[in-house]
Amino acid sequence: MIRRAAALVAATLAALLSALVVAAPALADPAVDALQQGSAYVSPAVGGSGTADAQERLQAVADDLERAGRPVRIAVVTGPAGAASMRDYAAALRRRLGFPGLVVAVAPDRATGVAGPRSQAAMTRDLRAAKVGAIADPIQRADAAARAAAGPPLAPSTSDSTRALLGLLGIALIGGVWAAAFGIRRNRRVRREEMVDRTALARVRLDAIGVRLDVLAVLPEHHARADDRLDAATRVARRAQAELDQATTPDEVPPAEALIVEAFGLLRDAEREAGIPSPDDYFAGLCHCDPAHGPASTEAPMRPDGITRPSCAACRDKAEEGHPQARRMVPTPAGPIPFDEAMDAP
Repeated sequence: MIRRAAALVAATLAALLSALVVAAPALADPAVDALQQGSAYVSPAVGGSGTADAQERLQAVADDLERAGRPVRIAVVTGPAGAASMRDYAAALRRRLGFPGLVVAVAPDRATGVAGPRSQAAMTRDLRAAKVGAIADPIQRADAAARAAAGPPLAPSTSDSTRALLGLLGIALIGGVWAAAFGIRRNRRVRREEMVDRTALARVRLDAIGVRLDVLAVLPEHHARADDRLDAATRVARRAQAELDQATTPDEVPPAEALIVEAFGLLRDAEREAGIPSPDDYFAGLCHCDPAHGPASTEAPMRPDGITRPSCAACRDKAEEGHPQARRMVPTPAGPIPFDEAMDAP
């Protein structure tokens, strides 16, 4: 009996020691502690005498992205501690931090790891477009990777159609209050509302382009001949996004609209090169609740009319739970209407 008990104790201790040895790399990872206090970490083994300056530089990058509504944590480490790859390490780091935003992990002579709220395909596409893999210096690569993988997103910050509508109407309301406060004439306010309407229509088309670009990005390698068109469409769409973000009058919206049309043409060229369907309708094949949700793989009833339309799986699941989703609306002079109807509105 004593021998059996001793053997059991020895086996238990051995198992505990083994578990501690396996867990030790993760528990000892200094990046976790550092990123709980700040937004950037550079291992002294990588940064050397310039570690402090490198960390300050990456912290500034993270601060810029935070102000733009795209929070990020950046880690420059010696390798994927406790993980098989840098991508797995970034995902594990994000889980341990409980961080909802983007995590970028970089190590010398290794592939860049990213994990975040955007799809892996979209982030990979953006890293490739920015040629991040060709940057040898880990600090510079971390800087470029964070900016590329974080966006700028083609979709709005939220896909909730009600919140999007309230946000747009809120902008119009603020514009009206500001105009009244400073005595600006009514026609100036009308022009601002017109700009909000046109911007909303442009953004919904950008969302559709972004989703279709993501579909292309995950195609098998034998479709690589479409890569140049895909990258070009991505760059032009980002320029359109920047034009929209900077527009302050209706006269400044048409250049963005022209870029959207150009991006859509490049997208369709890439789709044809890849040998996949290329409809001339921006929203064909996408969720009719909101094109930003992605491809339509099923059907679901939608508010406000209760009609069953092509939808993504998430909208179907919500409807089955008794919570049909509201279609994405955009403001028009006649009032808010569904996004696909607004495309044909005068």
